[in-house]
Amino acid sequence: MAFGQNQQEILLGDPIELVARFVSNQDWLLQRRGENAVLAEVPGKWCDYQLAVTWQHSEEAMQVTCRIDVQCEESQLGEIALLAAMLNQQIFMGHLALDIGTGELELRHTLPLRGAGGATPEQIEDVVDIMLGECEYCFPSIYQVAQGQLMANDAAAATLLTTEGEA
Repeated sequence: MAFGQNQQEILLGDPIELVARFVSNQDWLLQRRGENAVLAEVPGKWCDYQLAVTWQHSEEAMQVTCRIDVQCEESQLGEIALLAAMLNQQIFMGHLALDIGTGELELRHTLPLRGAGGATPEQIEDVVDIMLGECEYCFPSIYQVAQGQLMANDAAAATLLTTEGEA
């Protein structure tokens, strides 16, 4: 069924089903993780991202995380954490979180839907598109810090620099 068909039925449906449909329409690899969660492998410009979506029935909220695939030495974790804090000031939707134990960096966002009766296909598309855009925007700085090429302050300054005009 296309997104535009029978929207009332979709609005009352399970938000995880909307995510699964969206991911399938993009031809991304999809894994179901029970009835309340899906995991997708999303190709990006800089790396592949792991998109995880979980529906919390008790909170009537959808948690979306996008894991950024970057490897770094343990000695760089402090700089990555500092960079994440600096980039969080500019991120439009969600926040970067670093798991010090595993070294995994992800962008997280929770979409509250209490009383809405579900999510619309447009909301799902917007959340995923914006979050992936944020990851793509931040990745070059994250990569340079992870590889020890730049310190967090310099990488953040380069990322946050507003460019104007055309080359």
